Amino acid sequence: MTSAETPPDPETEGNRSASRRTFLRTVGIVAAGTAAAGIGAVAVGSAANQQPSLRFDDRAERPTGAFDHVVVVMFENRSFDNVLGWLYRPDEVPAGSTFDGLHQGTYANPVPGTTQTVPAHVYTGATDYIMSSPIPDPGEAYPHVNTQVFGTVNSSFNAPAPGQNPTMAGFVEDYIINFERLSKGIAPTREEYSVAMGGFSPAMLPVFSTLAKEFAVFDHWHAGVPSQTFCNRSFFHASTSNGFVTNRGNGGYGKWFDAGQSNAVTIFNRLEDDGIPWRVYCDADQLISLTGVLHASTTRKYWKTNFRTMEQFYRDAESGDLPAYSFVEPRMIFNHNDMHPPYGDLRVGNNGEGVTVTNSAVSDVRAGELLLHELYTAIRTSAKTPGSNALNTALLVTFDEHGGTYDHVAPPAATPPGDGKRGEMDFAFDRLGCRVPAILISAYTAKNTIINETKHHGSLIATLTRQHGLSPLTHRDKDAPDLFDALNLATARPPTQWPTTSPAYVPTDTDGEFAPNAEPNKAKKLSNPAKGLLGLLIAEFGDPTAPVPDSYEDAFEALTEYGQGLFGTTD
Repeated sequence: MTSAETPPDPETEGNRSASRRTFLRTVGIVAAGTAAAGIGAVAVGSAANQQPSLRFDDRAERPTGAFDHVVVVMFENRSFDNVLGWLYRPDEVPAGSTFDGLHQGTYANPVPGTTQTVPAHVYTGATDYIMSSPIPDPGEAYPHVNTQVFGTVNSSFNAPAPGQNPTMAGFVEDYIINFERLSKGIAPTREEYSVAMGGFSPAMLPVFSTLAKEFAVFDHWHAGVPSQTFCNRSFFHASTSNGFVTNRGNGGYGKWFDAGQSNAVTIFNRLEDDGIPWRVYCDADQLISLTGVLHASTTRKYWKTNFRTMEQFYRDAESGDLPAYSFVEPRMIFNHNDMHPPYGDLRVGNNGEGVTVTNSAVSDVRAGELLLHELYTAIRTSAKTPGSNALNTALLVTFDEHGGTYDHVAPPAATPPGDGKRGEMDFAFDRLGCRVPAILISAYTAKNTIINETKHHGSLIATLTRQHGLSPLTHRDKDAPDLFDALNLATARPPTQWPTTSPAYVPTDTDGEFAPNAEPNKAKKLSNPAKGLLGLLIAEFGDPTAPVPDSYEDAFEALTEYGQGLFGTTD
C-alpha cells in the first residue's frame, strides 16, 4: 500500500448519542433566469500571457489578502467536458488564450462491433430528463475508468499494458457494458448508450458558466485517482488514498478504518498544528460529514469543534468569521444537491423493447446550481472589515471525479504519493484521473481567465502549505502546481463589478417542511454517495456486515442510531 510520509495523530473517541431528532427542511424555489458573462482577455498558461506564479512568502508581489480565506466546494461525478466543455466557442476565446473544449475539435467514440460512432453532443430532450442525465449512472470504479480511458477490457481490472497510450475512446463501450450489467444482460438502444457522450450547454448551467467566464476556469484540472469518490476525496485533503482505488472493494467499507490504513495526516492536521483556523461545513439534516468519517482517525478529535452546519457557514460569511480554510460538502443523502447522476433499477419497457429506469434516486444538477449560487452570493455580499469579506476570500469550485461522463483529454502521469509500493488492484498511483470542472473566484482574478497549466487534487494542499509555510503531506502535493496563477490583477475588482447569478428553477416534489421519514418519502431511493457515506458510518459505529441502507427510511434510522451527536452543529 502507498502511505503518507508523516505519522498519524493519535486517535480519540468521538461522542455518540442515541437520541432521536426530527429532520425538517424548508425547500426554497428560485425563479428561472440567466446571467451574461463578461467579455475580456486575460489568459494564464498560454505562451503569450504566461506569468510567474505568485508566492505568499513574497508579499511585495502578491495582491494583499487575496487568499486570506479560502472556501472550497466539491461536487460529485462530472467531467470537465460534461459541465464546461461547451463553454467557449472558437470565436469567443479571448485573444492570446487557448481553451481545450469540445468546440475546439471533433470528438466521438466508436460503437463496439460496428463502424458507427457517437459524437460528443449537448444533451437533448425534456428539461427534467436533461437535468438528470446521464441515466443510468455510468461506471466510475477503477476498472471502468481503465476501459473509458484506454479501451481495455480484460481480466486484470482492465488495466492498460505497460506503455499503452490512452485514447479516451472507450466511454461508449464501457457505458454499454455497465448498462448490460445493471439490466442483467439487456443491451441498450443507440439512444440509450449515446447519453455517454452528452454534456450541458452554458445556457443549461447558467451559474457555472457565468462564474467560469467571469473569473478563472482551469481547463486541465485532473482528479487525483482514476477511480471513485472516497479515493479522490482522500487525495484532496490527505494527498493519498492509503493505497485504495475503490470505495468498498473486497475489504468492505471497514477497510478505511483498519489499523494502518486510514491514518494519513490531512491538511486539517497541518493547519491545526500551526494554529490556523479551519472548518468543514455540511447539511444539518445529514448529521455527519463525509470528510470527517473518511478521515476518522486523524480528524475525530475535531468533530465537535471544527465541523459545522451550512447555516453556520452563511452566518460566518455574513459576520466576517470564515476561517482561513473552509470546506463545504454538498448534501448527499436526502434530496441531494451534489450533482451526482441518478442510480436506479433497469427494467424492460412495456413493449418488450428498450429499458426504463425505476426506483431511481432523485438527481437534478439544478440543485447543485442553486447551492453554488448561494455560496457565491454569500461571499460576494460579505463586507465585514476586519474579518473575511469578498476582497480577501477565494472560492474554489471543483468535483471529486469525472464519474464515467465523457472527457476528451487524456490524463497525464502523476507523482506517486508515498513509498513506491503498488496499491489495491496493483495500481501504482502514477497517473491522474480524468479532467473535472474547476473554477476559482477571487477579487484579484480577471474576467475570462483561462488557466491551461495542469492542476490536480494536490494543488489545493500545495496552495495552503505554501501560503502558510507548512510542510507538504506527501510527494504528490510537494510536486503539485499551486493556484496562485489565478491571481492576475494587482487591484481588487470590487463586488459591485461581479456578476449577479440567477440559477434555474429547481423542481421539488415536496411542499414546505421536508421529513425523510414521512410516509410519502420513506421509499425514496438513495444515490451512490449517500449509500457509501452510510456504509462508512455503519462500518465504524455499527455492524460492518449489516446491509447498507438504500431508502430514505433506512437512512433516517441509521443516521438517528449511529450519527446523532457525533459532529458539531452551530456556535
